[in-house]
Amino acid sequence: MTRYHGGERVKAGYYWNISRWEIVTVPPPGGVLPGEHASYLRLPLLLVALFAPLIGGLYVIFLPFIGFAMLLSFAAKELFSLVHRLVSRLLTKPDTVEE
Repeated sequence: MTRYHGGERVKAGYYWNISRWEIVTVPPPGGVLPGEHASYLRLPLLLVALFAPLIGGLYVIFLPFIGFAMLLSFAAKELFSLVHRLVSRLLTKPDTVEE
């Protein structure tokens, strides 16, 4: 695959920005790739047509797991915050001794 750089005039097609992991579409009759220091690879249309449904399917399959992971992460942060507040309150509370 040929490597292209931002600001370069290219033919119409799909170009993958390697550093940002995004696909840039250049419409016919062609155009200039965005970004001065960006680096791109031209993606063949057949490759895009084959992998787009595969990536979409993986997104649909793993979306519930991502939701559960976010929920567990939120619950763990809240639990840690609660424990931290309780421990700090216990450690900073002065002991009262009755005489």
